[in-house]
Amino acid sequence: MRRSAAVWARRRAKGCWSGCAGRRDVDHALRSLALARGVADLRDLEAAGYDDRGVPSAPFAAAVWNGLLAMEQLDLQPFEAGTETGRRRGSGLPLGVLAQVQAYTSDAAGQYEGLAHSPGCPHRRQERGVGRHDDLVTIEELLGCEGFAPCSKCGGYAVRRLTEVQIAYYRAAHRLHDLAQQVRTVSRNGSADSQQLTTALEEFTALDRASIQAWSPSREQARQWQRFVERQRRELPCMPGSV
Repeated sequence: MRRSAAVWARRRAKGCWSGCAGRRDVDHALRSLALARGVADLRDLEAAGYDDRGVPSAPFAAAVWNGLLAMEQLDLQPFEAGTETGRRRGSGLPLGVLAQVQAYTSDAAGQYEGLAHSPGCPHRRQERGVGRHDDLVTIEELLGCEGFAPCSKCGGYAVRRLTEVQIAYYRAAHRLHDLAQQVRTVSRNGSADSQQLTTALEEFTALDRASIQAWSPSREQARQWQRFVERQRRELPCMPGSV
């Protein structure tokens, strides 16, 4: 099924030029994007064909790859383990629905000489897009790749475009992580001016069950999220006159 979808996407994209200058190009690109989104592994879309020198021809206009991949890297600090050293630290939040997000890189585990590059990095090649020799890993796997050495220009990988649910969770995790940083500052300085933070944290204690379940594939991850919120509330100093 996956290969069949890839073949159809390549055939529909074959007539799409390198740019989208006119209405016809745009229509081709949109149809190609719709078909390519159904392909489980974007490495199947690597080439629409080869010339007599064996050089692969791009299967899409560059705009289609932009619709499939986000070349900007995810900021994963909220999900990294916390540490007492350093100016900033992670919050250890669960990856939730972000765990299975696809990441494409030239070298996920540091198997080859040099740095890892994203499909859009100019250090690697002129064409944008995923190649047959790229590595496909999930964000959860990428976090555990100790040998991953990313290029400083491109960040080393590109991710498949997030869904609305994944975007909502990513933003909520960053918001909660930022609040946790503020809570630590208030607690360390002994400030009693914590009402604003208490109100902000109520946004997360009041989350409906449907949102929590959509963000967390397992009950344990949902409980981990809720425990983290409650811990931040307990760490806030009591307001004068509060019980």
